[in-house]
Amino acid sequence: MYLAKSTFDSRLKVLRTLMRRASVDYVLVPPGPNFFYLTGMITESMERLALFIIDIDSQEVLCPDLMKQQVIEETPVDDIKTWSDGVDPYDMANKILSKKGKVAIEGSIPYFHFERMEKFLKGRVMSADPFLQEMRIAKDHSELSNIQEAISRSEKALQNSLPELRDDITEKEFSRILENNFFEADLSGPAFPSIVSFGANSAMPHHSPDNSKLKTGDTIVIDYGGSYNGYASDSTRTFFWKKEDPEMHTILDVVREANETVRKEARSITKYSEMDSLARKIITEAGYGDKFIHRLGHGLGIQVHEPPFLVGTDTRTMITNSVFTIEPGIYIPGKGGVRIEDTNYFDGTHCVSFNRMSRSATVL
Repeated sequence: MYLAKSTFDSRLKVLRTLMRRASVDYVLVPPGPNFFYLTGMITESMERLALFIIDIDSQEVLCPDLMKQQVIEETPVDDIKTWSDGVDPYDMANKILSKKGKVAIEGSIPYFHFERMEKFLKGRVMSADPFLQEMRIAKDHSELSNIQEAISRSEKALQNSLPELRDDITEKEFSRILENNFFEADLSGPAFPSIVSFGANSAMPHHSPDNSKLKTGDTIVIDYGGSYNGYASDSTRTFFWKKEDPEMHTILDVVREANETVRKEARSITKYSEMDSLARKIITEAGYGDKFIHRLGHGLGIQVHEPPFLVGTDTRTMITNSVFTIEPGIYIPGKGGVRIEDTNYFDGTHCVSFNRMSRSATVL
């Protein structure tokens, strides 16, 4: 169990405060990130109905028999209602939710489950996502610790992998080496498929590793992250193989300036949108504004992408203990690209990077 009983009780108390404020009687959470956040159990959505059901006074898990022992061993939940093959779990859910009132459902529930429940919840349903997003955006001490550990171990995995680079190694080969080293670093595995791009491929921010081979003068972009105790890391570093192209070196200096300036300038009155604008201003003044083709960053925690988002439309001021990436990039089609990404948190006064690995131009 990753979740202490005291944390379990505390999170449910906060959720119930939000429920009362919105006059919500039930919150339904299917397997997935929010199920883990509230119960400590990592499990994925499936065709069998499973729900964590919270009302104002109690909570219970409805799940198939095959899941019961896992719930007992991995969560603090005491009330578990199970169903076997041949039993209608939607009828069981209907009986649990028989009291009149609003039912807030977390949005990742598969439609085929929602469709079956909508028949008896018609007119009572709303989204639970605003409650859960508000709860998760500010991380507690244990979450910050897990994210720090995920990043530290992921950086170690990359540092242990870099010596394996050689002429003609393929992107796919290096990606496998890196991801194997996640396990060697006692991570549970990759938090997302690693992005390894050589040469012109580095101009594609989400390039999937292929059989392209490393050659002298290539820019190397590695976007990587591992998972630790259910929490993700996400970092990117850019290197040069054997020699550097002068323009790509200049671009790296611009990207590094944007990355570091945004972090240094952030204060409690700063909006997430303003962080994006500042990075964009620096890159535009350097003559590469149209080559910065994505938002500056995104929140990170249980999920690799979650609120807040460092983009022009997220006009919230910085939230203490929010965790987010700062990842400016410049991409020159046909030539290559540079991205430098750190994961950071706002401590109430300053923006602090979890990363320790150098951002400077490095020739391998």
